[in-house]
Amino acid sequence: MNKFVVNILLLITSGMSFLSCEKVITITPPPYAGKVSIQSMLEPGSLPIVYFNKTVPYFDSKINFADLVIRNANINITTGSATDILKLDSVYDKVYCEYNYYYKGSKPVQLNKAYTLTITNNNDTYTASCSTGSISGSAIDSTSYTANYKDLYGEHEGVIIYFKDVPAQVNYYRYEMDRFIDTATKKAEVKIVSPCLGRDSVQVQELGRSVFSDVGQDGQQLKIVIEPAYSHNPGTKGYIRIQSIDKNAFNFFDQLDKQKLSQFNPFIEPVFLRDGQFGSRAIGYFSAMIKSNPVLFVYPE
Repeated sequence: MNKFVVNILLLITSGMSFLSCEKVITITPPPYAGKVSIQSMLEPGSLPIVYFNKTVPYFDSKINFADLVIRNANINITTGSATDILKLDSVYDKVYCEYNYYYKGSKPVQLNKAYTLTITNNNDTYTASCSTGSISGSAIDSTSYTANYKDLYGEHEGVIIYFKDVPAQVNYYRYEMDRFIDTATKKAEVKIVSPCLGRDSVQVQELGRSVFSDVGQDGQQLKIVIEPAYSHNPGTKGYIRIQSIDKNAFNFFDQLDKQKLSQFNPFIEPVFLRDGQFGSRAIGYFSAMIKSNPVLFVYPE
């Protein structure tokens, strides 16, 4: 047999032997040190709501709202001499076909007031403060649309919002759109599957993935571009608002956005949620927000 042919056969045989080798490696994850998640954003004129949930490992099967909520906690929000005792409540989510749980107060949030949140759960107590007087609302000047823009996440279509920054103070902003979706709608290219919807549509609140600061742009005309979370057809309508948020919420959502970005980009240093208002025993925020007036937006394509 030709020497060249023999060498080729040996090479193929060696390659097949290499590909057929498998080794099963069992990895035992370290013990999970759970925390609690506290999320509350006070809006003047609305009743206070606090989401108080447990955190679970990434691959944990407990992902339903009913499994995550921490029940029987004592949650109070105080301003001055007035105390609002929050009670566990829920609303049925037709997209996920389950109840979404939260603690809800009975006293509307007031403007220009300082608030203190106190949560007692068994032997643990969590406290934080915020003020509805530390933020100023903005107003949307105009909106637009682009079929293609590029950011750190890649190329997307985008909703464009123009608004004037409130001068002489540091401000933080977040995008919001209220619109209706149904089972023909897609989220991240995946069609929404919900047996609870049937042929009905349901209103959803689409929040911007990123938050924005006016640092270096004080008092200027601002422009932000947001990738839509849901698919749409020409003529689909939604109402856009700009949320003016405080630093507590900004710090949390900014870290969260950077953490998501590091998961998609291998060249970015991993980001972990640092201790916030609640120290090392809890993640989340207790903050204040003022929304702009809604502006109608119609998708052109």
